[in-house]
Amino acid sequence: MVKINKHIEIVRSSKPKFSSMGLESCEMIRDLLSNYYETVGITIVNDSNDIDVLIMKKPDLAFLGLKKVPLISGPNGNSVADVWLSEYLDDNGINYSGSSARAISLDFDKTEAKQVVEAAGLKTSGYFMAKNNQFGFEDKLPLNFPLFLKPPNTGGGKGIGADSVVRDYNTFNSKVESIQNEFSCATLAEEYLTGREFSVAILDSLNSENIIAMPIELITEKNNQGDRILGRKIKADDTEHVLAVTDSLIKKQINTLAISVFKAIGARDYGRIDIRLDMNGVPHFLEANLVPGLAFHNFTSYFTSACWINRLMDYQAMILHIVELGLSRADTELEEINDYHSKLTPSLTT
Repeated sequence: MVKINKHIEIVRSSKPKFSSMGLESCEMIRDLLSNYYETVGITIVNDSNDIDVLIMKKPDLAFLGLKKVPLISGPNGNSVADVWLSEYLDDNGINYSGSSARAISLDFDKTEAKQVVEAAGLKTSGYFMAKNNQFGFEDKLPLNFPLFLKPPNTGGGKGIGADSVVRDYNTFNSKVESIQNEFSCATLAEEYLTGREFSVAILDSLNSENIIAMPIELITEKNNQGDRILGRKIKADDTEHVLAVTDSLIKKQINTLAISVFKAIGARDYGRIDIRLDMNGVPHFLEANLVPGLAFHNFTSYFTSACWINRLMDYQAMILHIVELGLSRADTELEEINDYHSKLTPSLTT
């Protein structure tokens, strides 16, 4: 088998706080791509010095499994700020998979993402930011109970659990204080949406401007308060149910919203858009994940699951497609690559 003369560098962090890609997934992606590309390596990036190592390798594509890392300053290695990896690579002329730093920042900042989505005329639940003791009385709150409270800049369900749904002033203050103590940030308070929850995997098409939306429904057991909350523990334990979306009307509505949000936040290549219905069945944007986990394990990754459930796109085809999307930005003559993988990657032209 003749391999394509391209250098792919898979990039992850050994610090769980920063990495969206586990070691096992990283090695699996490397082994898979090594069957088709001449040079495939792994670069561990834990700070800005490591990014410089990546840049010196001059890969044709950096396959990113993280969003940002600390900037190291001074002889004691103190971190004074964080560096958006995609911005750093843009500044140094290195091509990479996924979205630009601007879009990734909206992935990270849920409040700003909601502002952008709202400005685009798209549905998202009502919201406000809350600090400890900011609202001295219940009637000062901008929204009525019930509310859903979470940190505005974490992923993986961190800070989310049964106590995220608050129905009175005391529990509101308690959760705001808890988020401040654990995450050192203010709280994003949202109107609590009581309907069904979905995650929509988005994948750009090759040789086309089409954007493919692949929805799945996420169902958890009701807790003691009767709420279905997809929190940190449920995600870690993989106890949620992942189902195909079979209702054609709902599927059309959530796909339309997801694609519109993906465009509004300036995303590219691939990502996930999370959506929940209100009590009347109207879809609302929750948040975006533009560097989603790509784990293989029994299709427990939402993105991997969505590709398989909607398109019968297996892991190999999914990874190859993401790589080809990235390479297409740097290569104007991709006939060799497209022809080579045409039988491996399901059609994404519809």
